[in-house]
Amino acid sequence: MAAVDAVRNRGDAEPPAATTTELEDRDALSAQVEALGVRGELLVYGDGCRVRRLELPSLEWTGDDASGCGPQGVVSPDGSAVARCAGDVTEVLAAVGGPVAYTVRGCIPAWRPDGTLTFARDNEVVRHGGNVLIPRAQLERAARRHPTVPDIPVRVRALVDGIAWISDTRAAVLLSIRIGGRLDRLGPLSAIAFFENGYATSARPYLGDTGGQLDVSPRGTFVTMTRDVILRRDGSQVSLPPHLREGHAFAWSDNERFLAIATPFAVTIVDVTSLARFDRIGSGLRSVTLPLSVTELAWR
Repeated sequence: MAAVDAVRNRGDAEPPAATTTELEDRDALSAQVEALGVRGELLVYGDGCRVRRLELPSLEWTGDDASGCGPQGVVSPDGSAVARCAGDVTEVLAAVGGPVAYTVRGCIPAWRPDGTLTFARDNEVVRHGGNVLIPRAQLERAARRHPTVPDIPVRVRALVDGIAWISDTRAAVLLSIRIGGRLDRLGPLSAIAFFENGYATSARPYLGDTGGQLDVSPRGTFVTMTRDVILRRDGSQVSLPPHLREGHAFAWSDNERFLAIATPFAVTIVDVTSLARFDRIGSGLRSVTLPLSVTELAWR
């Protein structure tokens, strides 16, 4: 198992210049967005549940809604339901913003592309109805692939901190790993593990800060975790340039041609093909940086 390059010197580059909610040099920036070939609309979330709609490539604001709080939870693929953690249970709302339809024991909800609700319960990944999709033994098997876990017999616990379904059979799981005995002093370790039909296939140690959001791109080509982890389906990591390694939100275009990354002072739209080239040779990145300070992003 190759090592992940998630440990980086985060002081390598200065962050982008301080920003405002309005766009200066709109015409020049719009021309850059046009040249990049970007189309669509960004939903830009700010403080106080304010959401604004930014048209691409014109960079014109097309809407402003003061009641634009995103749903607290994960939305089903067809948009008809929301699942959210509430203590040690998962509440399922029959509609976005609607009443609770039912609850199930377990937490860390995630939807498969086919609309099946899954969640973590008793250190396993299960589906609504009780069937175990990823058993505890396979989660622990993946955890033992972390390079810090010794080869000698030692007790290992693998707790589920996040689930992202790449397909109906393939999942990425964010694990918090506890090692028993004298190695307990190391504290929890983190890994993003991949599973196919419930069996561990690979695991990538994540050595940065824990607590980021695990997610998958629209076509299942990439798995992401804020701040700076972008993994391919095989678990290999895509490197980001220094100024994009503090992302608190990712948003993909539907065709995965572009990725928008929200950093503390800006939103940068990246051509994904050029990102792959940058990962390979360290240059050639094509992007546009917009001076926007946002709390969350969505692309539609």
